[in-house]
Amino acid sequence: MQATNTVRLTDALERDLLAKAMDQQFRFRPLRSVAKLVSSTAAFIALARSQTNMRDMV
Repeated sequence: MQATNTVRLTDALERDLLAKAMDQQFRFRPLRSVAKLVSSTAAFIALARSQTNMRDMV
């Protein structure tokens, strides 16, 4: 489907799309949570190492 300015959603379709989007917003995603945790941990370790390296230079 090619969306143009003339495409209009019916009220029922718009309600369904909004309801699905709102439902997805609050759905728990464990893999995303684990990925965020790993990413945060890696960033913390990288920051700690760079600060340690900077102290060793001085």
